[in-house]
Amino acid sequence: MKGIIGGIIATLLLLGFIMTFGWVDIKPTEVGVVVNKIQGKVEDMPLGVGYHFFNRWATDVITYNIAARAFPGDTQSNEESKQYSLDLKTNDGQNINVDLTIIYSLTSNDVPKLHAQIGHNYEDQIFLPQVKSEARIVIGSYSAEELYQGKVRDSIQLEIGKRLKDNLAKYPAICVQDALIRHFAFSPEFEKAIEQKKLAAQQVEINKNRALAQEEEAKRQEAEARGGKLKAVQEASGRAESAKIEADAQRYKLEQEAAGNLAIFKAEAEGRRLTSQALVGEGGKNFVALKWAENIPSKLQIWGIPTGSSSTSLMDMSGIFGKMFTSSGTSTEKTN
Repeated sequence: MKGIIGGIIATLLLLGFIMTFGWVDIKPTEVGVVVNKIQGKVEDMPLGVGYHFFNRWATDVITYNIAARAFPGDTQSNEESKQYSLDLKTNDGQNINVDLTIIYSLTSNDVPKLHAQIGHNYEDQIFLPQVKSEARIVIGSYSAEELYQGKVRDSIQLEIGKRLKDNLAKYPAICVQDALIRHFAFSPEFEKAIEQKKLAAQQVEINKNRALAQEEEAKRQEAEARGGKLKAVQEASGRAESAKIEADAQRYKLEQEAAGNLAIFKAEAEGRRLTSQALVGEGGKNFVALKWAENIPSKLQIWGIPTGSSSTSLMDMSGIFGKMFTSSGTSTEKTN
């Protein structure tokens, strides 16, 4: 009987020991925060990777994921269901739904402090309210049209990320790495108004391009007309210049001919003047004699008649003339 009771006691003690015994497997992306239930405090150093054993009655171990991750966590279902995380307003009063994702991680050595300050539900307690506050401040400084165009998205992301880092600095375990905006959703009325405005702007741009094209065409036609006019002026100028050159050449020719004729006339007149001067006085007699001599035939024979001799008779004269007319093989030329 005593043996049976002893066995029951031993079994109960073993079961009690087993029930007080606990163990935990810490993964590479996790740390374990040790809470001393008896003393009511959190151990300063977290548990690292591996198996860890502890007393269930005196100690509690809470695991934290310290790897980089997105918040909200279920981003895939959020994207598919179009359930955007934040409902905000722009500075012109337009409602806008923003799908904002924050990438963050935890610093392992500071996780015990975070657990002691906030607890395991720190995302709902401080992280989500802080994200909404900073996003509301940043996005509220822009107009709906600026957000719709998407030109300020990078600036908004950078500003939200910076403000979160600054305001969560009092919780050193939370390390914000990036803020990402995946989508903006506006009210149907606003989107319709924006689309109409875009269409109107596009039509204005089309009309502007058409006007510019017409202006360019007018400039081209003007340039062609100006070129044709310039060509015609140049051709007319060329013809005028050519005619002027021909006229100058003809004038020069006539001037030279006139100068030549004038020189000839002057020379002839000077010759006549000199001739007239030569005919005056003794020179005129000589000139007449010279001209008379030039007209004497080259074969004229001159015969002398003796005078002053008493012994010469007319018979002698006939003898002389007889010889003149009877010379054999000789013809007598008469002087004119």
